Amino acid sequence: MIDDGVDMTTFGYLEIASPLHDGATVARIAATLRPRLEQIGGQPVTAPDERLDQPLVILVATGGTERQVLDALHRRHDVVPFEPALLVAHPLHNSLPAALEALARVHADGERGRIVQLGPGSPAQLADAIADVVVVHRMHATRLGVVGEPSPWLVASVPDDELIRARWGIEVVPVDIGSTIDGHRHADADRTQAVAVHFAGAAPPTPALVEAAKLHPSLVDAIESADVDAVTVRCFDYLDELQTSGCIALAQLNDTGIVAGCEGDVASAVAMLLVRALLDQPSWMANPAWIDVDHDRVMLAHCTIAPSLVEDVTLHTHFESGLGVGLRGRFADGPVTLIRLGGSALERCWIADGHVEHVPEIDDLCRTQVAVQLTGASVEELLDAPLGNHLVLVRGHHRQRIERWWRSAFSTPAREG
Repeated sequence: MIDDGVDMTTFGYLEIASPLHDGATVARIAATLRPRLEQIGGQPVTAPDERLDQPLVILVATGGTERQVLDALHRRHDVVPFEPALLVAHPLHNSLPAALEALARVHADGERGRIVQLGPGSPAQLADAIADVVVVHRMHATRLGVVGEPSPWLVASVPDDELIRARWGIEVVPVDIGSTIDGHRHADADRTQAVAVHFAGAAPPTPALVEAAKLHPSLVDAIESADVDAVTVRCFDYLDELQTSGCIALAQLNDTGIVAGCEGDVASAVAMLLVRALLDQPSWMANPAWIDVDHDRVMLAHCTIAPSLVEDVTLHTHFESGLGVGLRGRFADGPVTLIRLGGSALERCWIADGHVEHVPEIDDLCRTQVAVQLTGASVEELLDAPLGNHLVLVRGHHRQRIERWWRSAFSTPAREG
């Protein structure tokens, strides 16, 4: 049993030692390291092309192994080209010098990787590094459905699908929005009622709520039919075609672990996917309604919210149209993180930690509203060099965690891309 707070993730580890070292020495070194690797889920492998669906750790057992390490990484890259190199060094027998030399060559060749030192104490740092690689694997197995095309006003939030696949591993899949409109018209009554009752609380569901809830089974069916893991939906089309909104359906999807973005915004959906994969939390995409430069504060608003993100939810109409159902969620005080991705391959990233501040509700904004006081970042960056409109919010302070993952996945600081 792990009793030091370290999460277990199954991974393979390959020991590499110089032939100059006698077998007894290598065995003695490995005997001290193997239990600590296996404590956090490590399983020995004999070749770099094993366990392709799990991270591979290269245990640099001795010095003089630089060429062997590179050869192993090249073989791994042939079968798992997206996986960053993860070298583990220890304090003895020139392990770290060999790892440094090998990783310098990896970086010089334009590849990604990092070194983790396995010293005395808990292997938490290595467990975190392995978790980062697990997220890279997850992203490369993800299919994102775009239900309808991105909304026409998203002129900067439409990254190139092929560049997204090359950088992030996410396959962007077009999904016919017409099938979801038809699905709404023939929605299963029992599945619809379950969602409507969930959001109605103690009161009977209103006809407007039932109509909005019909989009949930329709979107679930579309997700299953297209074999996608997440969606971003051109939801304003529902206002024209069905006289209802997608806010209830998207809120329920996000609350049950299926990332669902609004307006066909691919950039925000990828940020939400990263949050879910890295932090296992729901997130909220919203418009920056106002940026207070003097106090580093940003006001956010949108008409849908995963109920688990807020203390309570009340039902209103969708803001712009007055149709359907919009959700007004009230955030609890506490830390949050804001994220925005940008660029044709989503190679740029803005991240800031902040704290929720309550403000009076404003009638002329989308229904869920919150002010965020930033810490350690300037809101002027959003005005001087915006990456687009929507920001993604997640509960807790995670800037350092996300930036660490970004360096591991892309070998560049997050703010530089």
